[in-house]
Amino acid sequence: MTPELNELREEYLALLDTDAKEQVYQKYLEENTRFIPREFVQNHGVSCHIALRKLPFGADYKSDFFFLSKSTTHWNAVHIEIEKPSSKFFKGNTTDFDPGFQHAVDQIDEWRAWFERGNEEAFRNIINPLLMPTNMARNPIKHKYVLVYGRRSEYADNDVRRTKVSMRARDDFKIMSFDSLAEGLAGKSVFNIGVRRNEYIDVIGDKIIDPLICGLIEPTRFRISETAHESLTAIIDGPGIRSQRFTEGKTVNSYQYAADRILVRRDKELVEDEA
Repeated sequence: MTPELNELREEYLALLDTDAKEQVYQKYLEENTRFIPREFVQNHGVSCHIALRKLPFGADYKSDFFFLSKSTTHWNAVHIEIEKPSSKFFKGNTTDFDPGFQHAVDQIDEWRAWFERGNEEAFRNIINPLLMPTNMARNPIKHKYVLVYGRRSEYADNDVRRTKVSMRARDDFKIMSFDSLAEGLAGKSVFNIGVRRNEYIDVIGDKIIDPLICGLIEPTRFRISETAHESLTAIIDGPGIRSQRFTEGKTVNSYQYAADRILVRRDKELVEDEA
């Protein structure tokens, strides 16, 4: 691991030892996306190199992070809930689950039940801009869930506690401690954070992490900052990987096509979550 990544890891682990509010850890992960869980990522990686923050679905639910990952046959829709590093798995010195942990697991069950009540098409419409390429957009979606909760030290040296935590996981549900997010950083790529709007996705940051998505996305369904737009414009005829797309019966430069059509916001405009 590089010195820079090691320094980042140490900074993160030090943050875990503070009793900060959940929003502090949410913001840190948004700014340092290597720490966002990669559970259930398939061979094509994170779709569009974008993870959505605070994605609402239904009237009552909102996942702290969300991303799509595809294989040749289906999509994994990965819903991530984070609590706090100081959250407790167990009551005191017992092996009885703490009510806070049970509540977090119950919330995942409520999400799962919402999808099983026939809301699939409504959700597909919410995430439609990320279902790229379009010829795979109608592939089946398999919902997966990740809970990031507490510290590993609470159960690592106790076989009963460790087994009880692992038994709460399922094939579609993983439980991770905050400590585990610091593992394998060198093999984890960075990606953009996005916010879902009614008509488009706001992409946060001063550049598009993976410009090659310009060959796949419908650019009018995304909004970027002025600085990110300038970065995109700079690579149209610049050095680096060329990218083309076929549209309206002809082959065009993907970067030019996206730059001409993507929505642009002022750099100083705040990107806030919708209610």
